[in-house]
Amino acid sequence: MEETKVSDLSFLKQFSSGNSAMMKKLINVFFHTAQDAIVKIQGFIEEKNWERVGSIAHQLKPQCSYMGIKTAEPLIIQIEDAKNSDGSAIPALFESLKAIMEKAMIELKEETDKLP
Repeated sequence: MEETKVSDLSFLKQFSSGNSAMMKKLINVFFHTAQDAIVKIQGFIEEKNWERVGSIAHQLKPQCSYMGIKTAEPLIIQIEDAKNSDGSAIPALFESLKAIMEKAMIELKEETDKLP
């Protein structure tokens, strides 16, 4: 049984008019942005700086949209909302988001390798 993919490059293909070089470049930008955001969010969670966690998570929203990572958006919204409370829900939400992002990065790397 094939696992369900968390990414979908339909939008990116349309946005780039199928230009493989542009797609690779945008996917690489996503890799760097997502990896940087994950590290920063982890640090701010340790500091219990919920405002910064929400701000960094918010920056991931458009990146996830471009890469078709639809399951990340509700988690990002929940993280943004949780920053206004005591933040206790954020670590678990972040772990779910991180798992999705890591799976997406593996999928996108495989897709990048297939591009001419």
